[in-house]
Amino acid sequence: MAGDTRRIVWRLPIGRTRLSNSTRSISISCIDPITDPAWCALLKHPSAGLFHSPPWLRAIRDAYGFAIRAYLARDVNDGPVGGLAVCEIDDAAGHRLVTVPFSDSCDPLFTSDEVWRALFRELQSHQLPVNLRCLNEHRISTEDGLTTVKRARWHRLSVLSPAEELLLRMTPECRRAIRRANKVGLEVRPLVGDEDRVAFHQLHANLRKQKYRMLAQPLCFFEAIERRFRQIDGWHSLGAFLGDRMIAATVYVRWGDTLYYKFNASASDALNTRPNNLLVWSGVMLAQSLGCRFLDLGPSDDDQPGLIRFKRNFGAQEHELRFLRWTPPGWREAITNRTRLGEITRRLTEPHIPYEVAARAGAALYRYFA
Repeated sequence: MAGDTRRIVWRLPIGRTRLSNSTRSISISCIDPITDPAWCALLKHPSAGLFHSPPWLRAIRDAYGFAIRAYLARDVNDGPVGGLAVCEIDDAAGHRLVTVPFSDSCDPLFTSDEVWRALFRELQSHQLPVNLRCLNEHRISTEDGLTTVKRARWHRLSVLSPAEELLLRMTPECRRAIRRANKVGLEVRPLVGDEDRVAFHQLHANLRKQKYRMLAQPLCFFEAIERRFRQIDGWHSLGAFLGDRMIAATVYVRWGDTLYYKFNASASDALNTRPNNLLVWSGVMLAQSLGCRFLDLGPSDDDQPGLIRFKRNFGAQEHELRFLRWTPPGWREAITNRTRLGEITRRLTEPHIPYEVAARAGAALYRYFA
């Protein structure tokens, strides 16, 4: 694609309002969800979560420079009745709408099917492909012209019961793994400073390269999340150490009444010490100490049966995550560029490629996976 490789153009400027053609008096306006109080009011919706939160949206903007906006639906009688955060991206991977880049889910928030249809009409008015990840809003139907392109599992664990009861709900395999981690002398402690942050990122990048043949998010992304969530006491990162060596680490982020298990990485040669089981159990204890109701274990692709089983073993409740897509009639995809990006990724994640090279490649290219 000639010219700018990452143009972000908004057809509906912030502050402009359009009236929907529904039977109700619903108006749609474009707002900044990071700063607009009306978006914060919507976050009381039961489907709202971490990936709707202003600190998360700020971190995405800080790390990648994306301009994130939201469509807000208002009823003249009831005030805000729905909303949808979205980013319009035009780069080498194609022109598209994404809700929201690099977020595990970001459900549209609405109080009725009529509100959803008004919001969806605004998305369609761009005449661009629309990509949604929906965890809770199962009222969104493929009858709206959306196609389910992928499904995944999502696990969430209530931590309201005493620790002894939570242990008993786990499988015997899971309890044995926690005991083994303690027996071999693993120590779980918060990650502190640049050295720990870089060590975690190296574990993360190597895991993605070796196990999944994928590039890693840039270090600046984790720095942005830490910076934004430390401001609200929501950043909690734990490492599992064997002596002085970090062999696994988990980034936990708190929003509302939930502690989110957001990123995890571990060294393949130390998995027999069961560090990840101990880190999740430590997350349970952390969630209780913070007064949370839930530990959210996040998504797992359906082709990751081992990860799904790992989360089920803790007694977590399972949900379905749907990847939905709408494509305008006659739209032509930038297939060639996406194919090239995949080939570049495969070459940069070959076994002989050093961590430093793969990490720099992730920093340069990861934005195009949005």
